[in-house]
Amino acid sequence: MKRCPQARVDLRIVDLENEMLVYDEQARQVHILNATARWIWLLCDGTHAPEEIAEEVARMYPGTPSETVRQDVEETLETLGAKRLLVWVEEEVPDTAD
Repeated sequence: MKRCPQARVDLRIVDLENEMLVYDEQARQVHILNATARWIWLLCDGTHAPEEIAEEVARMYPGTPSETVRQDVEETLETLGAKRLLVWVEEEVPDTAD
C-alpha cells in the first residue's frame, strides 16, 4: 500500500493554465495556486505518491536539484493539507513478484 494525496472532489476549480483558482465553498475561501503548485495539484489524483509527484515535477525543472524539488513538493502538499484541500488515500500496489 502507498499513501497518495487526492484533491477533494467537492472543490470548485478554475484552471487558468499557468495558475489555478481553488474555491472551498465549505470554508468560503479562494486559494490561488502558482504554476508549480498547479502541476502538483493536478497530480493529486489518489494514484501518485509524494515521491512520484516529485519525480514528475523534477522533469519540468531539469536544472533544479532533486532534493530541492522533493522539499518543495512536500511543503506544497503540507500546505494544501493544512488548508484541508486534500485527503490521503491508500493505493494498492500490485505484487509483481512471480
